[in-house]
Amino acid sequence: MSPELIALADGLHQARQGGPTLPPHPGLTLAEAYHVAAHNHRRRVAAGDATVGRKVGHTQTANWATLGIQAPSWGWLYASTTWRQSARPVGAGWREPKVELELVLRLCQAPPADADEAALLPCIEAVALGLEFVDRPYPAWGGSVADSVAAGGVHAGLWIGEPQPWSHAIAAALPHLSAELQVGSQGSQGGSGGVMGSPLRALAALQRVLTAQSAPALQAGEWISTGALAPALPYAAAVALSARVMGPGFSLSV
Repeated sequence: MSPELIALADGLHQARQGGPTLPPHPGLTLAEAYHVAAHNHRRRVAAGDATVGRKVGHTQTANWATLGIQAPSWGWLYASTTWRQSARPVGAGWREPKVELELVLRLCQAPPADADEAALLPCIEAVALGLEFVDRPYPAWGGSVADSVAAGGVHAGLWIGEPQPWSHAIAAALPHLSAELQVGSQGSQGGSGGVMGSPLRALAALQRVLTAQSAPALQAGEWISTGALAPALPYAAAVALSARVMGPGFSLSV
């Protein structure tokens, strides 16, 4: 990477650890952003953090033309910031956190490189409700998709609820989901339309992006957070939170 991109990676790494914010990077390309994210990913793994899966971002296709993209983005999930069926995180050190309601899929085998939605069905073993927490390393929310990608998708953590075994009935319900998120007095609603029409479709799109980038392939045991079903809301640990995802014969809630 160029010295400029290394400096950007260093700044984002320090910001994630509680250091000062840094301004968005004008002119940063998506390819450069993934190089910056990969640089910090290697640094994080070398420091002892383990990966547990991937997160898919920018799955609201209606926004793609405005954002100048043609596919969703992705980032890594880490063991140190993934919470399984535990209390919600306090978020100590977070600047201005938000929370998103997602459906999380657990893989039981590596999908084929060219997997479509049908080919993905036998690759999934469980589904769970997820709460993804995001936080900004920049002075304010905003910036480009590339700025988000460079910062690891502005990912701060993922809370995963109790998993349910995967079934054909759940697979059939995925294009018909509705979702409700309530944080204190603020609420948001959404559904499958927020994740490319189905979390399974978002997973297939992730597979295509990873293949095109020659990025590390998906593996058995990974958790895949498939995108925001409803708009993100400001988060505070002390505020009451409820979330629900519903489909025909299918419901998850917290």
